[in-house]
Amino acid sequence: MSLRIRIYIVVLLLNSLGYQASGIAKTFSLQDSLRRYQPGKSYTFQVESAIGEHAVAIEYIAGDAGSKLILTSPHGGDLKPEFMHTRTKDFVVSENDLDYGDTESFSAMADSKTLELTLALAEEIRKVTGLRPHVVLNHLHRCKLDANRAMSLAAQDDKNAIAAWKAFHQYIDDAKIQVAKNGSGLVLDIHGNAHRPQRTEVGLLLSGKDFGSGDLEKLADQSSLRALVRSGKASMKELATGDTALGTLLNQSGFTATPSKAYPNPIDANDFPDRRYFNGGYNTARHGSRFSGNISAIQLEFNQEVRMNDKSRNNYAKSIARAVTAFMNRYFK
Repeated sequence: MSLRIRIYIVVLLLNSLGYQASGIAKTFSLQDSLRRYQPGKSYTFQVESAIGEHAVAIEYIAGDAGSKLILTSPHGGDLKPEFMHTRTKDFVVSENDLDYGDTESFSAMADSKTLELTLALAEEIRKVTGLRPHVVLNHLHRCKLDANRAMSLAAQDDKNAIAAWKAFHQYIDDAKIQVAKNGSGLVLDIHGNAHRPQRTEVGLLLSGKDFGSGDLEKLADQSSLRALVRSGKASMKELATGDTALGTLLNQSGFTATPSKAYPNPIDANDFPDRRYFNGGYNTARHGSRFSGNISAIQLEFNQEVRMNDKSRNNYAKSIARAVTAFMNRYFK
């Protein structure tokens, strides 16, 4: 088979999956079809109805070659194409959805303004470090696709939602391949919470009660930072509540963050009477290092004050960028 024929087949296969470069519909170049992403360029996946209606569902903004950071926004989209199924809580979960822990909880509520916060954070990190992080965004509303659940519950048998779910995780996997060339790396899965009192929650796949156990080291293999602990660069306690834990660095940047040195237990009723804590979900488990690999993950749940105000969001993003950069410099240099 000639090279020209092989290239033609690759392009046909990728176009059948719906991958397009951003902007007005473009045909794939050889570079795109071979997934050699250009830093700073946007790549999108579109969903489409039987009569030709379409919408950009998933977007990947390729990071720089030297970046070790991936930012994801699974619940920040607001698009609700009428030709897509609306998810319901009555859907029966497939057994295959149990591979990465608790994936059975249902919600159709968006994490408002987290997509905008993710983009603002990416830009501030670029300014601080000189490197663009990789960015993967779900533009669909959570009522159409939950990109932080396993596929059956996430898409509920809608063919467009299934294809978009696959594209979202394929883009992350592609970014991880690029990051892995630099050694280890980190995925930050960006979310929003409405807990009271307001705080930012750092999810490491450890439950709230784990932080009162007295020995976090025994739980390191259950964490999404497993590879980082095994590398010998840090203990589990240091990563969760030490001086250079991400929660501690966020506290130093003006946030109430838990777990951290100041707030080591996210369900301590003295600090957080509602005792609610989001410890990480499907993305943190799948794309972190709990089960395999050398790339770790953290779920960041930002409170409403941080993300909802269009005028103040960029200033918060600057503070988050300082904390994230300090964390990356400490553990991923």
